[in-house]
Amino acid sequence: MADNNPSLLVEWVGAFIDAFAMPLLFYIAGYFAVLTINKKGVAAFLKGKLKRLGIPWLICIFTICPILPLVYHYTRDNFTLSTSYWNLWVGLLRNAAGFNIGIIFSMNALMLNNQFYQRYMWFLSLLLLFFFVFSAIYSLKRSWFDPFNKPAITETSSVLSTLMILAAVGLLTFFCSLIMIGAMFILAPRLSNPEPFFTLGNVIQFRPSRLFLFVIYFTFGILTFKNKWIERGKFSGRLPTWIISFVIVLTAFFYTCNLMLNGAEDLKKILDPVFFFFLNVLTITTLGLSTSLALQYWNLPTAVNQNLARNSYNMYLAHYLFVIVLQLLLLTVSGMAGLLKFGIVSVLSIICTYVVCRFGLRFVKYDDIGRPALNSEPLTGGIDFISQTPGSPWYATIFSKIRGGSSLAGA
Repeated sequence: MADNNPSLLVEWVGAFIDAFAMPLLFYIAGYFAVLTINKKGVAAFLKGKLKRLGIPWLICIFTICPILPLVYHYTRDNFTLSTSYWNLWVGLLRNAAGFNIGIIFSMNALMLNNQFYQRYMWFLSLLLLFFFVFSAIYSLKRSWFDPFNKPAITETSSVLSTLMILAAVGLLTFFCSLIMIGAMFILAPRLSNPEPFFTLGNVIQFRPSRLFLFVIYFTFGILTFKNKWIERGKFSGRLPTWIISFVIVLTAFFYTCNLMLNGAEDLKKILDPVFFFFLNVLTITTLGLSTSLALQYWNLPTAVNQNLARNSYNMYLAHYLFVIVLQLLLLTVSGMAGLLKFGIVSVLSIICTYVVCRFGLRFVKYDDIGRPALNSEPLTGGIDFISQTPGSPWYATIFSKIRGGSSLAGA
């Protein structure tokens, strides 16, 4: 929903979250994919992913996702409902059955014409496709995924080695993504947006400009596990180096965002590749910084971490409803700064979603002291966080294994 008084800080925060959130999730998914498929085998691995990703995806795109176009028309028709949820649902389902393939040139036209769009559920369908491709490659070339079989001798990373990781991953994702964007403009001359969505039969929807970013981070996660880079001290590297790099890159990223939002149109065209460069570099610096901080300071299975690990996936599925409702409630409130509205919606939606998921949605079996049972199979749990050590968040499980000197393959 548009705000008549947009906040620059809100724009910056949105751009920052958009830059790193999904690539980091693909990195984590790739890391745990090898661990899980080695334990369960290909058939059980895919069955588990279909249950944890496919079923929630189907439920949400046919129940929660149609609410947004309903709200879209409601806020543009003088706050009156010009159609019912049922009629809109039927229309969206009919359009979904068209199995469209191609670039979505205008999101506004898509919303106006009630075309099928997965909203935030695109991540689950694309991740599920990644898991199927990964399983096929694993079946054909299993030796590629055999873990590092030499003793994991911890090494001290240097500033240079940390910067080399930053440069290698950042430049690789930048140039690959730039090639993809260039190819889109060549194949679709009337395209003006460098980051449109692409729909593949309405089943898979994603931004082609980010596809290489996701593939590289998924692969990076696989390589991190296979080569025991965390145990051996290869990754994440030196925390001070990541902190300094993060501050520098984040400052440049926000400065570029400001120029793009407030600069002249000619300047914006020049800044497009600059912005995308900093977006890619910011992603790897955020991953390196968060991993370094987790290794040193977050290895504590506290009650808060346990509850967040237990409910994080359900919160992702359910948060959309609360965000929409809170936005509607504040939409007509005049005199309130956009930044304040953003803060209220963000905080209250997290609290409301957590409360509902913590006390209302229970898909996991718990033991007598409130921890997930070891052999429980949650209906939802996209990246198998909950299937790690009971009562611990995913990162605490990893880091406790590393510091204890045992192999992640035996976790």
